[in-house]
Amino acid sequence: MTQPVIRVLDENTANKIAAGEVVERPASVVKELVENALDAYGKNIEVTIADGGVGFIRVADDGMGMARADAELAVLRHATSKISSAEDLFSVHSLGFRGEALPSIAAVSRFSLITRPHDAALATYVEVTGGAITDVREAGGGVGTVVTVADLFYNTPARRKFLKTPATENGHIHDILGKLALSHPEVAFKLVNNDRLVLATPGNGGLPAALASLYGPKVGDELLPVAYEEEGLAVGGYVAKPTLLKSSRLWQTFIVNGRVVASRLLAKALDNAYHSLLPKSGYPLAVLTILLPADAVDVNVHPQKSEIKFRDEGKLFKAVHRAVSAALAGARPEEAAAVPAVAWPRAERPGYGQQSYVPPASSAPLWRETPLPFAAAREAIRQESDLAGVNAAPPEPVAAAAEDTAQAPTAALVPLGQVGDCYIVARGADGLYIIDQHAAHERILYERLGAASDRIPVQTLLVPVFIDLDNREAALVGEHLATFAALGFTLEQVGPATFRLTEMPADVPPGDGRAFLHDILVLLEGRAAPSAAELRHACLQTAACRAAVKAGDSLSMRQIQALLQELAATSLPYTCPHGRPAIVRFGADELAKLFKRT
Repeated sequence: MTQPVIRVLDENTANKIAAGEVVERPASVVKELVENALDAYGKNIEVTIADGGVGFIRVADDGMGMARADAELAVLRHATSKISSAEDLFSVHSLGFRGEALPSIAAVSRFSLITRPHDAALATYVEVTGGAITDVREAGGGVGTVVTVADLFYNTPARRKFLKTPATENGHIHDILGKLALSHPEVAFKLVNNDRLVLATPGNGGLPAALASLYGPKVGDELLPVAYEEEGLAVGGYVAKPTLLKSSRLWQTFIVNGRVVASRLLAKALDNAYHSLLPKSGYPLAVLTILLPADAVDVNVHPQKSEIKFRDEGKLFKAVHRAVSAALAGARPEEAAAVPAVAWPRAERPGYGQQSYVPPASSAPLWRETPLPFAAAREAIRQESDLAGVNAAPPEPVAAAAEDTAQAPTAALVPLGQVGDCYIVARGADGLYIIDQHAAHERILYERLGAASDRIPVQTLLVPVFIDLDNREAALVGEHLATFAALGFTLEQVGPATFRLTEMPADVPPGDGRAFLHDILVLLEGRAAPSAAELRHACLQTAACRAAVKAGDSLSMRQIQALLQELAATSLPYTCPHGRPAIVRFGADELAKLFKRT
């Protein structure tokens, strides 16, 4: 008889497969456990981690707690207090309704929980190792629940092998906990990493206070309140003024019915609202809170519930676009404090979780106009007035460099002028040349900065610049001080999240120091271990881009001549460091085709 090919998996293997859906990395564990703590009405939630969360995670809350019978059931598959039938899946009001989170986590770790409801004298301790319950007993403990996860993926080494460095995993945990804190500003959150407090929110219910705790007190100066409502839909929160730019979407948080989600629809609506207000390389900081009827949202399209589906996407897109557009166009500073935070309602339970800290009211105005820094490095090419350039004698021909000998121009270039304060027009013996002045100057500065074989040339600042970072960024800078020094930045930590900048790359305007640092931080966050060469290349690219003349800068003929002379001396004059064209040539044949002469 033929042996059956299909077989029923044992419970241990099934648990590990379920864990693959729920537990992607340590941050996934933190997310599931914190959401459970929020559903238990915790008012104070503390997360403690070590070794990037792989070695140790502990999530403690002061919420409802569980009786012994519930504690034993909680670590079994498909056990949940949040739903009772399939119909409930389409009107979910909780965060951690999924019944596989605890057993899935316990299947790939050394797991324990200690929990006590308010009406019990003793707590219940449950221990699970590799998915098997090994101990259940009474124990001492406070009201609430403490879950400990140690040695994550110890029994699935293939999964553990694909994790990133502890610093990267720490960053993911910091990100997810920060977003959860923004979704529940009425809850006080703490994150302790290797015995060091790296995140703390006051839990006083104010979204601006939570934002200041995560991103620094100066962020409040750049916030615009969002308040919009139509039938069955409300949009609230805060967006940043266009003067506050970030290098990635990490600083954008979308909260739908109290749940932090990733949504291309919402991100696109936000981008469209800013449209021409931002450069291509910038992203606005935003925290948008959206309330919809529970049956208008499907949270079951993703195993970790991080992505959701909306019943009426067009209506939601228009609402978010209108809300953000109105905030950017017409919000007044004095109205910001009066805008109520839109939050998913949570039932209050008196006596649980006392508020531990209320930040003092700031005497500073809610926001102020921030003058754009004048790029001092760009003045190097503007040493003479336009009048001097116009009245000067015709410039000498400039020898044009080439990508290779086959494409080399046969004669020198003669600059003719500027079009649209963006493009330089020059004449050569073999045709008409058009040069992108920003791309050309980028190439010049990139090679000038890169000429040093060791450290990038630096300038010492007469007045040090003090830079306030958020807690995650501060930790990342602290871990890579030597890397920043090699890239031309001399930084000294003078506070928990404040650094003093005393030296920076020579050709970068001092006013661009903060933005430059953020660009490098994005590189460090996005890669497990970028090489020194990769970081140096990226740093030189950013420095050259920030210091180069921009589209819209008017140049005199002498300045154009100087730029072309320097460009001719570079090794790759035809492209900028990012690979965009810097020079375009129109030969006689191409011009003849344009004028229909062939």
